[in-house]
Amino acid sequence: MNDERPTPEQMLARLKAEAGCDRATAPRGRLRLFFGYAAGVGKTYAMLQSAQAAKKEGRDVVVGYVEPHGRPETEALLAGLECLPTLPVAYRGATLCDFDLDAALSRRPEIILVDELAHTNAPGMRHAKRWQDVEELLAARIDVYATVNVQHVESLNDIVAEISGVVVRETIPDEVFERADDVTLIDLPPDELLERLKQGKVYIPEQAAYALEKFFRKNNLVALREIALRRTADRIHEDVETARRGAAAKIPWPTNERLLVCVGPSPTSAKVVRAAKRLADRLDAPWVAVHVQTARAARMNEADRQRLHHHLRLAESLGAEIVQVSGADIVGELLQYAADRNVTKIVVGKADEPPRRWFPRRFSLVERLVRDSGCIDVFVVRGLGEPVAQRVAAAGIRDRADFRPWLGTAVALALATLICLVIDALGHTEANLVMVYLLAVVAVAARDGALPSVAASVLSVLLFDALFTEPYYWFTVHDTQYLLTFAVMLVVGLLASTLTARIRYQAEVARRNERRTEALYRLSRRLTAAPKTSQLVEEAEKTISEVFDAYAVIFLPDDQGRIRPIVGHLATFAASATEFAAAQWVLDHNEPAGRGTNTLPNAEAVYLPMATPNGVVGVLAVQGKKLSESLSLEARQLLDTFATQIAFAVERNRLSDESQQARVQIETEKLRSSLLSAVSHDLRTPLAAIAGSASSLSEALDSLDAAARRELLKTICQESDRLTRLVENLLHMTRLSSGRIALNRQWLPLDEVIGSALHRMERHLAGREVRVELADGLPLASLDDVLIESVFVNLLDNSVKYSDPGSPLEIRVEEVADGIAVEIADRGRGLFPGDERRIFEIFYRGAGTRPDRRGTGLGLAICKAIVQAHGGTIEARNRLEGGTIVRFVIPHDGAPPSLDFITAEQASL
Repeated sequence: MNDERPTPEQMLARLKAEAGCDRATAPRGRLRLFFGYAAGVGKTYAMLQSAQAAKKEGRDVVVGYVEPHGRPETEALLAGLECLPTLPVAYRGATLCDFDLDAALSRRPEIILVDELAHTNAPGMRHAKRWQDVEELLAARIDVYATVNVQHVESLNDIVAEISGVVVRETIPDEVFERADDVTLIDLPPDELLERLKQGKVYIPEQAAYALEKFFRKNNLVALREIALRRTADRIHEDVETARRGAAAKIPWPTNERLLVCVGPSPTSAKVVRAAKRLADRLDAPWVAVHVQTARAARMNEADRQRLHHHLRLAESLGAEIVQVSGADIVGELLQYAADRNVTKIVVGKADEPPRRWFPRRFSLVERLVRDSGCIDVFVVRGLGEPVAQRVAAAGIRDRADFRPWLGTAVALALATLICLVIDALGHTEANLVMVYLLAVVAVAARDGALPSVAASVLSVLLFDALFTEPYYWFTVHDTQYLLTFAVMLVVGLLASTLTARIRYQAEVARRNERRTEALYRLSRRLTAAPKTSQLVEEAEKTISEVFDAYAVIFLPDDQGRIRPIVGHLATFAASATEFAAAQWVLDHNEPAGRGTNTLPNAEAVYLPMATPNGVVGVLAVQGKKLSESLSLEARQLLDTFATQIAFAVERNRLSDESQQARVQIETEKLRSSLLSAVSHDLRTPLAAIAGSASSLSEALDSLDAAARRELLKTICQESDRLTRLVENLLHMTRLSSGRIALNRQWLPLDEVIGSALHRMERHLAGREVRVELADGLPLASLDDVLIESVFVNLLDNSVKYSDPGSPLEIRVEEVADGIAVEIADRGRGLFPGDERRIFEIFYRGAGTRPDRRGTGLGLAICKAIVQAHGGTIEARNRLEGGTIVRFVIPHDGAPPSLDFITAEQASL
């Protein structure tokens, strides 16, 4: 029975079309784009004309933003339309007028006009791009009329740049263009556009002269016009396909030519494929090569398989899309696929048929195709038929070569006959005997296929006649009622055998599809779990080797685009220079090569490009474990899918790495900029003090008394020390942030490092009591003395800044389980809540810091980085009696050596 019900895809397309037409129930507004190939073709003019027409129909139309460019005819069309006030935005000392999105949402008209969809909004507005404003309007169920040029479509931007030499920075995503409900092409011949430009109707004269020299050259405009026309035609074709599916059309709509060529193992197929290629070229139409795999096709011998594989590869090399479908009826599957793909012409081959002497002639595949094709044109290409004697001989060879199904049929009938003899001896009715034979027929069909099951049906009737009806052991019938029994038994047996064989074939197809799906799932799961490209490649090679029982190697290019040698047990077959050359050729040309292809067919492996829209990211090489083996069509299609999946996974990891590197570079640049801005004042202040003091000494040395000279010299020394510490901090922060710092850890007594730091801070600590408490038996510490001294200096300097003059400072050192702990305490104001962690952030100076306290916010951040580089920890907390305690721990790098041993060794030296 012919099922005329629409498919789920057709019902979904119809529902979408109906929802889009009903504005009251539509989930979003409708977007109408006025599309052109250059400025000045009349997009804004056409948009305003449509707006005036919509207003005359009684619709609520508002102009959100329109750029008239000083064109009188455009300004005239604005008359009578409500215009929203523009939004003034201050930018770099000027005031820009931009689209006011909030005013549009508040006004909420039925239709709003927004010119220049790709425009970049002024800084500080809600969205960076105007198309994002339009998306918000559409989400509010407001219809939008907008304009855009072809060079602003993201996927066409680089093509336009190559043609015109002008890179357009403002673009819209392709999704915005594709989701538009209506695209109206505004076209104008290039000569007329150039004339309008010269007349000053597009730009003012100064801009027009510049545009004529750069973008508005005739050759550029001709190319851009073709791109715009083709992009609009593609969009219209998509609309036609959606409408056709929504209408549940059973026949193609010949709006665009598409060819389908039938491909099989027959020698005629090669000629048919070439004829289809010539026809497709004349019609400038896409074409598809389709092979229908039936239960009979699944039993092809190796020669037929190789010939089919060759024909499909020939079609692919000529530019056809290769498709393989499964089904019991070749004609039905071809016509169904043709209807789904909107095919307008089918090309099929016809060979000489042998004469039929004993059986009536059936309709051939070509005759059935012509009869049932309806409005699809069928082109029949007459090929060279295979000689009958050769077919019979080949069939005989196949029959003799595969005798096991017939042996199984004989065994099944023999067992059924023995069981029937036993049942007959027990006196059961003949209906039970018939059921036993039917069971045997079904078993043969399920195990051995259609032809043996048909033979079993006929033989079961003959055995039943000879053994269980009178006269026994003869093939004659005395009782005519058995004729009906025989006929029913034969028909039921044939039907059961045919249906069982078909179910067996469908089950095999289902198992094959399940294996394919399971393999793809296994690969995708492993690729998702691999965080690094090296692990991803290893998992992909392992999966392909398991699925195809073959060796698999993935080649990735280096920075120069050259194939990198792969070392490993899976790559032994691809170690020669010839194999590397084949992989390099595939990488350079983005085409398969190697065994089973027309390029470098003598290679030991088949090489497939791992391609993405951004280019070829690698090459997949697969070789069977036996050199004589070649991949089947199904395996090749699955391998192509694997290559694509792996390519996108590699591309994803590469983009992730590039994104991470970009983030690091951005943060590095931010750090550099922040460092410069933060220290510029602190560098100028000591330099100014030094310069001023030195200048005073130079100019008035003789007139100054001794006390004044000492004060000026003291200022120079203090500011020089301060400048030295600032430069040291900058150098430390630069080295630490870049990750290039190398620790020079040595076993040293910590009291020496503390003493050196106190000596450096002697001037700043003048008038303060510094109490140093060292625990008894303190072991040596494994540290970089220069860096740890810098930690002490920065912590002491921080305590001096944030505590009252003359207040004491305390340094306590003790041994802990995993190293040495140091505490530096002051009696200052303490930390504000939440500052315990933030004070170690770069450039953070603490809440409530007075402006007169100079600093860059680098000191504690440097302390944290140095301590963490030693593997230690640092923290800050408030003292109960007031003040702040900063504690850091330096872990031991192994077991501390004996202090006596160090002393003896130093003494011997």
